[in-house]
Amino acid sequence: MPGYLSRLAAVLTLLLGASAATAHDYWLEPEGQDYLLYRGHRYSQHQGAAVVPYEPSIVSTTFCVDATGRQKRVSASHSYPVRIPGPCAAVLVEADSGYWTQTLTGTKNQPRDQVFGALRSWRAVEGVKRIESWKPAMKRPVSDGLELVSTTDPFALRPGDKLRLLVTWKGRPRGGVAVAYDGDPRGVSGRDGRINIRLRHGGTQVITASVDEPSNDPKSDKLVRSTALMFDLP
Repeated sequence: MPGYLSRLAAVLTLLLGASAATAHDYWLEPEGQDYLLYRGHRYSQHQGAAVVPYEPSIVSTTFCVDATGRQKRVSASHSYPVRIPGPCAAVLVEADSGYWTQTLTGTKNQPRDQVFGALRSWRAVEGVKRIESWKPAMKRPVSDGLELVSTTDPFALRPGDKLRLLVTWKGRPRGGVAVAYDGDPRGVSGRDGRINIRLRHGGTQVITASVDEPSNDPKSDKLVRSTALMFDLP
């Protein structure tokens, strides 16, 4: 068993280390009845600016779960920061920021075939979901993308309690997905897509998940899918 745990820790370090280096951190902030999408490092341990601007065109899909638990697509603004109309019991945004290539002099938002001295490259597809109030319908995924689904009411929890999560992809459970809490590796989803995370503090909770997929695209080495789940505790 100790050998298995050591191998698991090594795998987690590699998976999450790679994801930390490649993925962006997105979050949603309430403003009145609406929500604003930001990108940066305010809620992560990654180095970099707290807020990093982005092109609004990268936002591909926006969902709102209303007070009755009904899921619906909504139209976001075309200006930065992207505004998602509310009110929503939960809001989810998916974004495709395109190709990224790492070189000795930095990381560029370009495919590898357009960059001199490419070390590695990837295409980043990211999502973020914020829960404002609990509805039983939230036990189901909102989108077909990579998603973290809370299977119980997170607002009934306190620091020290376990949050029960389901990782889904195309609406079905997905195993083998690395999950982190506050940027720290916490485990990999099981074959049934499930994983439990012990909450360590009050305030804003940020749980992230990421998975790398091989790519046959000559513009990148791999496809990185990532997602985040956010909610606030007292």
